[in-house]
Amino acid sequence: MKLAIRHRLVTIILLGVVTWTLSVVALVQLLSTTTAHRVERARDAVLDEVQHLARTPARLEDRTPTTLVGLHAGVWVGEGVPRALPPEREAAVRQAVEEARARVTQVVYETTSVAGTMVVAAVPVDNEPRATVFGTYLVRPSPSITTWRWIVALLVGATVLLVATASYSILTLSRGAAELRRSLDALATDLRVPVPRPSVRELGEIAEGIATLAKKLAEARDKEEALARELAQRERLAALGRVAAGVAHEVRNPLASIKLRLDLAAAMAKLPPAVEEAVAHAASEISRLDRLVADLLFAAGRAIGPKAMLDVAALVHGREQALAQWATERGVTIETTGAGAAAIDSDAMSRAIDNLLRNAIEASAPGGHVLARVRTEPDRVVIAVEDEGTGVPPERATELFEPFFTTKPDGTGLGLAISRAIARGHGGDLVYDRDGAITRFVLSIDTASMTKRKPKASEAETRSRAV
Repeated sequence: MKLAIRHRLVTIILLGVVTWTLSVVALVQLLSTTTAHRVERARDAVLDEVQHLARTPARLEDRTPTTLVGLHAGVWVGEGVPRALPPEREAAVRQAVEEARARVTQVVYETTSVAGTMVVAAVPVDNEPRATVFGTYLVRPSPSITTWRWIVALLVGATVLLVATASYSILTLSRGAAELRRSLDALATDLRVPVPRPSVRELGEIAEGIATLAKKLAEARDKEEALARELAQRERLAALGRVAAGVAHEVRNPLASIKLRLDLAAAMAKLPPAVEEAVAHAASEISRLDRLVADLLFAAGRAIGPKAMLDVAALVHGREQALAQWATERGVTIETTGAGAAAIDSDAMSRAIDNLLRNAIEASAPGGHVLARVRTEPDRVVIAVEDEGTGVPPERATELFEPFFTTKPDGTGLGLAISRAIARGHGGDLVYDRDGAITRFVLSIDTASMTKRKPKASEAETRSRAV
């Protein structure tokens, strides 16, 4: 059977109290025995002296009184008080003398006062009724009694301190253990619950270890969930890639053939206006379908095209100008600020910026303002598109960049997925942020990785030239 620490402390308290009790009893018994022995010796001395005086063969006036340290003996004649008797002993001696005369026998007793224990004896003198031999001896307290009293007081203080310390330890240990138990119960459901630090150092160290373990477990769980989400995302993109590849193969070739025949038909002869308009409309729809296929390929992870060093701010400004008329019709203004340059695929990046600006304009109410900020940071160029729309519900923010996720009735759900794929194709990323009433999408382009890739490109170019 395992005992708790508080039970062991209670045992220590009980042992301490028992030890203190036995020690005090032993000291009191020792002191009492010592005092009793001294009183008994004083009694014997007084009786011996009194009997010696009573047997002395001389007249009353010739009997010499005894005056030693603590011992006074003499003859009490009549009612007069003997001169050698100290005043503080007169009352006790008079009482003993009167009792001895009344009983005509030897009287011995002790009286206790502040000064100590006084032994008094009285013996009537034979054939002399007016005379009584008396003797007194004052047994003063032992000089070491004060020391023993201090020892007892210290024992009492030590025992009280022991009980108080053990009781406080039991209380703090119980309280700290209860806090740790509650923390463990809470950590079973939430690893980020703060762990209190008990006042007991050892329990505090245990709590610190539990908090560190919970933090590491929470971080590991977050990483596991992130990896699971990334794996699921990759699986979905892989499936989408297979679908996109099939669509590209099965749709693009017929579309290219149809567009070629329409172009040939339009070039071979003068067509009536109605037919020419129909051909143009069909060509436009074919281009739209081709862009849709291209979007699917981008969302599935198609590689970015050739990159060239361009002014990113100018590119964003150009897309702003292209959408300005449409934004004005919706009562929304667009503004571009900042500067920055990077090696990018201008066609792909234009599509990503178009998607972000279009989403911001569509999310803005009439009279709203869309702001595109371009800034250069140590290893990247950042494009931040801000609007004053309502954003997406917080519980659905994690789905924002999933292919085919949309909150618009007529949306395809590919715009943000394509934009993120383009950003990641440029070594950066696209993230969503809600700051008060501002919705912000931040697209980053990694300029450091672009620089590192240049030697490989030049090396490949050298090989091609050699061939």
